[in-house]
Amino acid sequence: MNSVDLKPLHPWFDVRPWQRHSLVLTVAGLIYIAIGISYFLTELTQSRSRALVVALDLLSLKQWGVVFILSGALAMISARWPPISRTWGYMVLCGLSAGWSAVYLTGVLLVDSPSTNLSGFASWGLIAFLWWAISGLLNPLKVARHAQD
Repeated sequence: MNSVDLKPLHPWFDVRPWQRHSLVLTVAGLIYIAIGISYFLTELTQSRSRALVVALDLLSLKQWGVVFILSGALAMISARWPPISRTWGYMVLCGLSAGWSAVYLTGVLLVDSPSTNLSGFASWGLIAFLWWAISGLLNPLKVARHAQD
C-alpha cells in the first residue's frame, strides 16, 4: 500500500508544524489565561481599585479577566494556526500589554493613582516591547549541536 499525503482543502484548514514560537506562544497564552483567572476570581481591594482606576472606568476587573483569558486563548491558537500568519498572536499579547502599561501611566498622570503604578507601567511596557521584538525573530531550523557532534 502506498501512503497518501492528505492535503487540506484550503490553506486556512492547515496548521503549522510545532516550532519554538509555538512553545513561546503556548506558554504565554497559559500565563495570560492564569492572569485573567486571577482577575476574575479575586476581590477588588480599595488600593487595587485606586491603582486601576482608568481600567476600571472601562471594564470591571472580572471583565478584564475575561479579556486576558481570551487574549491568552488567542495566543495559544496562533501557535499553530493559520499557517500563513506567524506573528498575530504576538500582536495580541503586545497590544494587551501595551494597553495595560498605558492604564498604569494614565492613572498616575491624570487621576492621581499611586506613584507605585510607574513600576506597573514599566513592567507591562517591557513585556509589550518583548512581544514585539520576539515576533521578529526567526524559528531555528535545527537545534544547535555541540561542537563534537
